[in-house]
Amino acid sequence: MGIDAPPPPGEPANLVVALSLAAKGLAVFPVHSGGPKAKAPMPFFRWRDQSSTDAATIREWWRRWPDAAPALDVGKSGLFVVDADRHDPEHDGVEAWSGIMAEAGASPDGIPIVATPNDGSHWIFRQSGGLRNSKGRLPKGVDVRGDGGYIVAPGAVMADGRMYELAGDLDTAPPVPDWLTKWLEKGEEGAAGLSDKEGLKPLPQRALSPAGTHANFASVRTETSLDEIHDLLSHIPSDVGYHEWVQVLMALHAATGGSSDGLSLADAWSAGGSKYKAGEVARKWRSFKSQGINGATIAAIAQQFGADLSAIRIRHLPPLPEVTAEEEAQSRAIVANMTVGGKKVFAARQLLQHDDGTLTDEDGVIVEAKLPAATAPPSDTPFPPGLVGEIAEWIVGTALKPQPAISIAAALTIVGCAAGRQFQGPTGAGTALYVLGLAPTAQGKDTPLKQIGRVMQGAGLTMHLGPDEFMSFSAVVNTMKRKPLCLAPMDEFGDFMRRVFDRKGSIHARAIPKVLRSLWGANFDMVATAEWADRPSEPLPAPHLSIFGVSTHEQFYTALENGAVADGTLNRFLIVEGVRRPKRVKPDVEREIVPQTIIDGVRGVYLASGEMPALSRNDVSANPADHGRTRRIGWGPGAERAWEAFGAEVEQRMFDVPAEADLLGRTVEMAVRIATIVAAGRGSASVSVEDIAFGIDLARQSADTMIAGAADFMAENEQEANWQKIVRMIRDGGGRVVYRSIFNRMRHMRSRDLRELLAHMVDTGVIVEEEVTSSSGGHKAKWYAVE
Repeated sequence: MGIDAPPPPGEPANLVVALSLAAKGLAVFPVHSGGPKAKAPMPFFRWRDQSSTDAATIREWWRRWPDAAPALDVGKSGLFVVDADRHDPEHDGVEAWSGIMAEAGASPDGIPIVATPNDGSHWIFRQSGGLRNSKGRLPKGVDVRGDGGYIVAPGAVMADGRMYELAGDLDTAPPVPDWLTKWLEKGEEGAAGLSDKEGLKPLPQRALSPAGTHANFASVRTETSLDEIHDLLSHIPSDVGYHEWVQVLMALHAATGGSSDGLSLADAWSAGGSKYKAGEVARKWRSFKSQGINGATIAAIAQQFGADLSAIRIRHLPPLPEVTAEEEAQSRAIVANMTVGGKKVFAARQLLQHDDGTLTDEDGVIVEAKLPAATAPPSDTPFPPGLVGEIAEWIVGTALKPQPAISIAAALTIVGCAAGRQFQGPTGAGTALYVLGLAPTAQGKDTPLKQIGRVMQGAGLTMHLGPDEFMSFSAVVNTMKRKPLCLAPMDEFGDFMRRVFDRKGSIHARAIPKVLRSLWGANFDMVATAEWADRPSEPLPAPHLSIFGVSTHEQFYTALENGAVADGTLNRFLIVEGVRRPKRVKPDVEREIVPQTIIDGVRGVYLASGEMPALSRNDVSANPADHGRTRRIGWGPGAERAWEAFGAEVEQRMFDVPAEADLLGRTVEMAVRIATIVAAGRGSASVSVEDIAFGIDLARQSADTMIAGAADFMAENEQEANWQKIVRMIRDGGGRVVYRSIFNRMRHMRSRDLRELLAHMVDTGVIVEEEVTSSSGGHKAKWYAVE
């Protein structure tokens, strides 16, 4: 089927284009077809590594992103593209390219030409390799794509209906002519080869922060790219204020040297705003001079909107130079001959890999990787009886990727909120919980988060729903003054914690953890807010704030500083470990319709004390405990003894392992809060042995998860962070990982530094180096395994 042929019924036109190009041996991949990220690769998609000609792979991409447009990996496809554009009215690339061809006496006949939606054109040639994205002395408005570059594919249809129309046949594209090669070779000194966001090219040094916004990577790379700037811009709303809008444009101008590529990016970003006017960006662009704002401004503004600058920089680092065989041999010889007191301290273990993947040592003994304990085992806690279990089962039933443990946690916060400022447990504690569900990105943790709102709405309790983020200490206080009974479902909770624990953050944001700690333990007490120079302290009687947050492990733990452990912030959270890769299923119940039995159950808990007391649940002036409006849930037979035994267990553990004490401090109280919520959901006047056993199990798992996570992610310095990352990498790889995988994922480190760190980890016995030889012959591969 040709590129211009109509698609078969039911197949997206862009999928058909991608498949037809792949059939010609051209490597493709998906990009955004519209919006502020138009023409950018799909999220977390490493196109240089993943572009493909495999039809099954391509179909899977379009199943996942049906609205994507196809892009062409130019270098991998053996092509070279001249991109003549008209983004800048002062530099008409189409006209300039026509003049260059006329000067060379070249004819367009036989050259495949793609008419781009913005009145530009792509001229496609064949190349045997070596030509990259350096444009030499080609004029402004004329760019090139070669090895390491890409274009939106011929035949692609964008979201707005505009098309990349091909004239000519890609199969008969001529080789790059000598006259063009000469243009590319001349003037290469200092020619940065700027491009638009269809390809990664270096930008001037001034695009980086002189204050060290990306200082951690200065030793690896001193240039940034339009891809990276585009990534940063995606975090900045186009509808920012006028002053911030101008700042971003000035920073883009500085970072791109005022190029047409920078103008195109600035215009595409601005077009996402409601106040966008065609031509306004170009007028502003021409007025900018050197005015003290540089490219680092973009990073600074993006960071204010939650961008993880380190993650973005790592994502856009180019591949480091390959380690030569000579360097490998020298490194191996040095390490293999390391001695202490005349004795060798290290030698790589020699292994043989058989055709079925089995590894054996020199004696023929099968070697199995020794896995360290995972960050925490996924919870296999069964659904508890009563309302909590019923809500959790419904949430699981509505999920494409079920997360039972996180669903139980969501159900606990819903019932805990309905019981809040009303039920007291056997120890006098309330039912407020700070809960955090941990799971990798896109693994189903968003379903429990969303279903909290649906249940609360169905039960008529939206007046108790809080914000999805607190921006300052005052925001927390003001929320509790309006809603002393409040449940706040919070997505991207790790980003929130990163902001409130940022040493350079505002004093108002850094004051949030202290007030959260105060609120957690005062469900039926009086909390006095801090006094500021312009604001007196205020009393908050019986504050009942519950938080349900979700995050990835790395996002959450790396956001914390060690002070969060010592000051008791972390141990106030019930940390629930989700399934790492839940199986995708077809939901068996309606996700938008909350069962009436759940609505009635939540309403029943909320109104347990009667209609009139319920009306005062958001009355900040009243403490229910002072007006006899609380309901005490007592101990059932044997429950108190089980709880006291758990308390003795935790106390002994804190004594035996002092380093864990700060994380275990509230585990015992957490257990009784959970048990109280379950009992309230059962409509019981007492906590049963089964209730407290469930609470103990969940609280113990939470403590184990916190301890493992702190050891796994929280580092005192960069060296320790890299150490931890390598250990996690090996563990996630099944206990044994080839060196090349480590090398690719640790690209923010210099090659020499990485080898030295690995040698130190081997020397200290943390990991083992192995040299694996295939039974079919070939070179030895270096692997690392957990010792």
